[in-house]
Amino acid sequence: MRPDEIDRTVAEIDDVRRTVFYRDPDRPDARVLKRLDRVPPEVRRAQTRIRTAHWRSKLDRDRRPTAQQIGMSLVAALVTARRDELTRTDSDLVGRMLVDLQSRGFSIEQAKSTLRRMRTRYVDPADRAGEPDDDCGPPIRLAGEEDDALF
Repeated sequence: MRPDEIDRTVAEIDDVRRTVFYRDPDRPDARVLKRLDRVPPEVRRAQTRIRTAHWRSKLDRDRRPTAQQIGMSLVAALVTARRDELTRTDSDLVGRMLVDLQSRGFSIEQAKSTLRRMRTRYVDPADRAGEPDDDCGPPIRLAGEEDDALF
């Protein structure tokens, strides 16, 4: 359908809804408890802010991490691990993460680059000896030698 046809169809459906399926103005009142006064938007926003502050305070008191904090801990564990410490299951999870990011429109190369920058930032240079970083390219490999670079 063309956009003008879609707009026309939507207008016809809305017209039928208004003329045929209108609400009876004399219908019974469905509200059990009525507010005597309407709450101004500023007050509603302030109430929302205090509910959010209460929720965050409760998370802090219970020492409960959010999903973002758990995810960042997983990323930190990933970027600080040595390649030989990662199991096949760990590598599969990294692959799933990259596929998920790609399916949501992100670039796998950019995701790998981000992980590489994090590893460069958080892992001691001596522990990264022979790995590529921001200042140099990948290490020189001998013919037939396996590449152990995860990122």
